[in-house]
Amino acid sequence: MRPIDRLYRKDDIVPRSLHIDEQLYLKIQDLSENVFNASVSKMINICVETMLLDKDNIKFYKKPTGTDSIYRSILFKKSFYDELVEIRSKTGISFSRLVNGSIKEFLEKYKDEF
Repeated sequence: MRPIDRLYRKDDIVPRSLHIDEQLYLKIQDLSENVFNASVSKMINICVETMLLDKDNIKFYKKPTGTDSIYRSILFKKSFYDELVEIRSKTGISFSRLVNGSIKEFLEKYKDEF
């Protein structure tokens, strides 16, 4: 991959508040602060993008028993936000569950790389 391929083109940003499972949020926050040069919102956008690359295989995210959620505002790339809204309309899976599922899948997929 060339260095320029690591840069995103400008896109409109959509702020959205949602419930994120506390354990998932804390893991993304830790990666943001200690491993990667990216904000929590940018990390979550990467999680969403990873899910969207395989959107035909989206799994329903079931919140683990006893897990608390945190209400946070995330800045989504508009193109990702629009795709999430479309998937929500087609599947009936809530926006929060889609985002939580994307974070969980990302953390599982790349756990050996951080």
